[in-house]
Amino acid sequence: MLSTAENSGKVNTAEREVVIGNKMGLHSRPAAEIVRMLSGFSGDVSLSRVDGRGEAADCHSILSMLILAAGRGTRLSLRVSGDGADGVLEKVGSFFDRNFDEESE
Repeated sequence: MLSTAENSGKVNTAEREVVIGNKMGLHSRPAAEIVRMLSGFSGDVSLSRVDGRGEAADCHSILSMLILAAGRGTRLSLRVSGDGADGVLEKVGSFFDRNFDEESE
């Protein structure tokens, strides 16, 4: 899992790759949980497919994340911009690492 962080002026940006590990993929429950995690964060958070399909989602929107149709094994780039980006990246990234707190088999 690659992680990068940039500080340019006042905007802090952090990025890392995440992989969908649960059998149901990125479905409505984990998407809603991600939106809930971001409820107090005013910065930008996005997920982009790494497979070159060019699709990106705003993580403040359940529907936007569902449109990615990210099934098991899908690699995504998680990008966070704004004050506290590193903490948000860690929080959301660890949710992916835990397979959305669902069974992975």
